[in-house]
Amino acid sequence: MKKTSSLPRLLCLSLALAWIQGAQASTVFWGSNFNDNLFNSAGDILDETYSFEIGTFTGGFTPTYQNVDQWEANWHVIDRVFAPDSNGWNPLPIPDGQFFVATVDLNPDGTSSSSDANPGDTFTMGDTVYLWAYNSKSIVPSSEWALVTDGSPVGDQADDWIIPDPSNTSGSFVWQLTDANSAIIGGANGVQGPGTYSTTPGVFSLQTAVVPEPGSALLLLAAAAAHLTRRTRRA
Repeated sequence: MKKTSSLPRLLCLSLALAWIQGAQASTVFWGSNFNDNLFNSAGDILDETYSFEIGTFTGGFTPTYQNVDQWEANWHVIDRVFAPDSNGWNPLPIPDGQFFVATVDLNPDGTSSSSDANPGDTFTMGDTVYLWAYNSKSIVPSSEWALVTDGSPVGDQADDWIIPDPSNTSGSFVWQLTDANSAIIGGANGVQGPGTYSTTPGVFSLQTAVVPEPGSALLLLAAAAAHLTRRTRRA
């Protein structure tokens, strides 16, 4: 028997909740398209081991490919989805799955309504929001990550990925994967960012990359700098 997608049901529920709570919080709808192109570094579809989080980093901390070992300590979760479908992530192959979708409220005091958020975390207006996809936050050879954001508002189909004004308790916002155009690790919407890959899919909305071990990214940069120096001297 063909499985019926729960995406319409989830969206209807999200809209209903937004209408009920609209006077109390700003509601954010976030996720990917239905039957999206979501792959790991080898070009395989993302499976049930993956989770997706939206969040921000501690003020003054900028995530880079070279400081991946510091990300988790500076990361503040707004919301999270994971398998099964009832938790927001449907990893089944197309046409039954490969999409994630969720709704979260940003309260007037700057906190998140999500049970996956730290109640003590407050989110500051204007801070950049990131999407972090991972199968494990441990930095081990089997770990794969993608950290992407909406780095430029040009061409956006939905709202910019920034924390809205907490006093705006009557609005709703949409953060879509289709607007991601900047990758700190992994790839977004057909463009691979830093990371190790064994395959480049012809079309992809999100691709994870092998997480570099602490220090390895710096060694790669040092080697590249040394190579460039040698070429300059020869010239």
